[in-house]
Amino acid sequence: MDIKHFLDKVCNEIKYEPVKLGISEELKLHIQEIKEDYQNQGIEEKEAEEKAVSQMGEAEEIGKKLNKIHKPKLDWKLLLLIVILMGFGIVVSILKEPLNNTYIARTIAYMIVGFILSICIYFFDYKKMRKYSNVIYLIATAIMILPMLINGYTINGSIYTRLFSITIFPPTIAMPLYLIAFIGFIVNYDKNKMINARISINTDLIKIIIFSIISIFLMLQIPSFANAAILLIAYFIIATIKIIQEKDNCIKNLVKLYIVPIVLITLFVESIVTNGSQFRLLRITSSFYPESDPNGSGYVGMLQKEIIENAKIFGEANAKTILNNESIITEESNYTFIYLLGKTGILVTSLLVCTIILTSIKLIINAKNIKEQYGKYLIIGLSTIYILQSFATMLMNVNMSIQTNINLPFVTYGGLYFIVSISSISIIFSIYRRKDIYKYEIENKIKTS
Repeated sequence: MDIKHFLDKVCNEIKYEPVKLGISEELKLHIQEIKEDYQNQGIEEKEAEEKAVSQMGEAEEIGKKLNKIHKPKLDWKLLLLIVILMGFGIVVSILKEPLNNTYIARTIAYMIVGFILSICIYFFDYKKMRKYSNVIYLIATAIMILPMLINGYTINGSIYTRLFSITIFPPTIAMPLYLIAFIGFIVNYDKNKMINARISINTDLIKIIIFSIISIFLMLQIPSFANAAILLIAYFIIATIKIIQEKDNCIKNLVKLYIVPIVLITLFVESIVTNGSQFRLLRITSSFYPESDPNGSGYVGMLQKEIIENAKIFGEANAKTILNNESIITEESNYTFIYLLGKTGILVTSLLVCTIILTSIKLIINAKNIKEQYGKYLIIGLSTIYILQSFATMLMNVNMSIQTNINLPFVTYGGLYFIVSISSISIIFSIYRRKDIYKYEIENKIKTS
């Protein structure tokens, strides 16, 4: 059997078309090396080729093994964890609105839209987003600015907007878009792109810094301090990993990266403690010790404390807030976690905590296993948002963190928030799907272009 016939048989067993050319070229190169070894031993070319092909083994078996390795993969473990989280969200919605047919119908509609969108994203080649980083950034900025100019209204001090009958909190959509754009800027960063020979200032670096500051500034203008903090942390995590991977002047660049925020945070904390607003200081204190202002900023904390102190292992807590249905939870509420604790008990809520922890671990493992840089950074960034939102919400709900406007991903049952969460996680599924085939996809594009 000659090389061409052998490669055709192997490729016939491989179902995913984009990897065939790359695998075929790799096998051909390996066979050619073996063939040359035989020819160096004095064997004729045709016989050397046949012996080299024969040494490779059965073409069909090789093809089946390669097909198993180099095909798109669905991350079933992560999918199961996400489904369980959504199950908790459905439980919360049923407990809160057991007889509201309109709400149930609206929830189903949002889920259908979310699933259709997630399927489209799953099959979409995420790498195409990289070249549209500027466009994605502009879209996110428009989402943040427009409610400040037209059609925006204030709820509890934050700016919202409405699209048809849907209430939109701009950071919900803008934050993942800003992060995707930032990752594109980081991956596209060219360290040799200077203003000119005399001025050794990198234009890409200036762009990253300015665009990052603008995005955080707009978050603070809404205002959404918690989302601004989460986005800023995600920026720093991505930038830190980029600096460490490049290795050149690693320590020096890390010091440059962190010196300014450390100074600013120190000055901010000092201003709150020494000369800051008493209201702001009281709000922070009452988040941990609601007794300090039980009828003001600590009111919600007192309700949470009552539920925690009266929570049962299983079943409804013996608390007025739960028994009288004087719930602090509404649609897209920040208090889903404590409501679930009060309604179902410690056992069910513990299962939720375990699921969130396992999901976080799985996301970290996925990021570690992805070799392609853009995909790795996307998983790290989107996972950072999920992990910080989840743990910040849980801690806030048990009076162990500052009260903030953050929801619990997949469990808080607001429609738009669910769509954003499922879309973000679908990008991670799309990246995982290609983790063993991206190399051959790239080779295929290069050779066919």
